[in-house]
Amino acid sequence: MISLPREYIIAKFYEYGRSPIYNRFNNVYQCSCPVCRESLKKRRCYYIPENDNIYCHNCGWSSKPIKWIKEVSGCTNQDIIDEVKDYDVTIDIGKDEEVRPTIQVSTLPADSINLLDKMQQDFYKDNIIIRACNHIIKSRRLDTAINRPDNLYASLTDKVHKNRITIPFINEHGEIEFYQTRTVKTSDLKTRPKYLGKVGAEKTLFNIDKVSSDHDNVYIFEGPIDAFFVRNSVAVAGITERGRSFTQRQEEQLTNTLKWYNKVWILDSQWGDRASMIKSEALLKQGETVFIWPETLGKKYKDFNDLAIAANKDEISWDWIEKNTFHGLEGIVKMTEIKRFNNVKT
Repeated sequence: MISLPREYIIAKFYEYGRSPIYNRFNNVYQCSCPVCRESLKKRRCYYIPENDNIYCHNCGWSSKPIKWIKEVSGCTNQDIIDEVKDYDVTIDIGKDEEVRPTIQVSTLPADSINLLDKMQQDFYKDNIIIRACNHIIKSRRLDTAINRPDNLYASLTDKVHKNRITIPFINEHGEIEFYQTRTVKTSDLKTRPKYLGKVGAEKTLFNIDKVSSDHDNVYIFEGPIDAFFVRNSVAVAGITERGRSFTQRQEEQLTNTLKWYNKVWILDSQWGDRASMIKSEALLKQGETVFIWPETLGKKYKDFNDLAIAANKDEISWDWIEKNTFHGLEGIVKMTEIKRFNNVKT
């Protein structure tokens, strides 16, 4: 593995990076990427001394500094050795290797049917369960929502997940790493939860494969279906009242894959859901940015799916979300009014 003096890396970053700056707050160096030649105003290429890595949030370039230096300067290993010979360090030039977390790819429930594939829809159109699945999908606008997954599934034979809609959780590498199923039969709620996850699989972030580096914000929902209606959004599929209950894999995705995004948390309406109010306040106290439902809509609708259905829309706009987004003390003060509404002592 490569070991270069930090002073040399910084010098090369300033030499070849376009419009470089030092971000004292985050202790990182930023520039406009010379690999993808993004806009000079964006500066989405980062040198991170803490983990000795250079990463471009625009084009996805990620490597140790030596590989980046060779790419942008055209120099060889020997050139670099010659340049750093005056530094009082030992230089070990090795092979750059891509670091990727070990993940377990999931298979779908047995004999899964693609509910968004027209040929399969036509073939199973007389099946009562498939009709129930399709009714929920269409009535809740899941087939037209702007940020929906490419496919939704159902199984008629799986021992655990049969007769339920399967929502795939596709990771940043395009692989199904987890899935969650939703019941379509009200009678099932007497004996089983509305949502079930894949047994034995580690929960991941939903829809992370659709997050685009063209946008600075990523919106984090609790439930996957609400994330269908907002671009650049993911879901964690569950939060405790203390504000966090994430798996190790989700923590890795939040802290690494989504590291350079501004994260905005969006939960169910705090006005109609006491648990959501407690979770939102916990996130605010942890320093997170949280969407707080405006009173008129928060008392009327439970979540973004209900709002989209009522508004007859497949997308909820970012502008409206931003107007109702709060951080720190401002958000905590805002929650005081909602606490009074929910009869919770401050």
